[in-house]
Amino acid sequence: MKHQYLLLVILGIAALTCFLPASAEDTGGDQGWYVIHCNVYGANIYLDEKFVGTTPMGSLTVPALTTGTPYKTLRVQKYGYATFVDSITKVPVKGGLVDLYATLNELPPATPAAIGGDMGWYIVHCNVDGATVLLDEANKGEISQGVVYVPVYSTATPYTSFTVKKDGYNLFKGAISRVPLKGESIDLYATINPVATTVATPASIGGDIGWYNVHSNVDGATVTFGNDVKGKISKGTLSVQVFVTGTPYRAFTVEKTGYVPYTGTIALNPAKGQTVDLYATLNAEPATTQPTTVPVTKSALPPAIAGIALLIVGCAALSIKTRK
Repeated sequence: MKHQYLLLVILGIAALTCFLPASAEDTGGDQGWYVIHCNVYGANIYLDEKFVGTTPMGSLTVPALTTGTPYKTLRVQKYGYATFVDSITKVPVKGGLVDLYATLNELPPATPAAIGGDMGWYIVHCNVDGATVLLDEANKGEISQGVVYVPVYSTATPYTSFTVKKDGYNLFKGAISRVPLKGESIDLYATINPVATTVATPASIGGDIGWYNVHSNVDGATVTFGNDVKGKISKGTLSVQVFVTGTPYRAFTVEKTGYVPYTGTIALNPAKGQTVDLYATLNAEPATTQPTTVPVTKSALPPAIAGIALLIVGCAALSIKTRK
């Protein structure tokens, strides 16, 4: 009976250890934290496509391994609000914190009596306020605080494309894949870049223009495409203009003194007016320590050799004395 009781205790301890959280050392690296702030309680938070929790009153702290694959995208969403999406450009150091902020905008209320049918919304996100939004060829308003809300009827003729434009910026055009259901919102995203102030001659252009947006966690880092230096990271990004009919780049490098250079592959080339995002996370070079010089001490003569030397000296002295 005593042995059976001991066996049960051992099995219980083993079962508990299966549910203990893994430490940073267990998962192959050190740990820091993301502190996610949001203005709306109860919203769902995703890092890349991983659900990490809902927003409490205040902020949500999420652990992240400093040596693991870094997260690239923060997404926060809640029914009745426009989905928030932003890039993550910083990785927490061991024991450190990185603050991330999300602001959710409430969707305008629907009024069924005035609609005459079911209503949903397209929410068009853009990086430039004041840009005009068109669904197919119909003007639907201007971007304000990064978004514009476009109400649509789920029973109406569906739109197939959206356009975002503004003077001084390159036009953006994207496809619309479906119509929102009643009460549903569909997010559409557009990034427009300023028109280049210096334009090459048609002979040197050889085609239309697209862009790469290179994101990095270290400002001042130099960005190189192939063997061509394209500039330095500023405020987390660098926009690189390319000709879509030119020879495509296959790799890019981001480097800065004091950091391990990052080299990534380029799998997608931008189409005309399109922007392709590239991400590079630089890690500080490990500290180097100077090798310690070990003092070399000359060992004393072994006793046997010392005795032979004394014997030779004694014999020499005796010989000299005998000659005298």
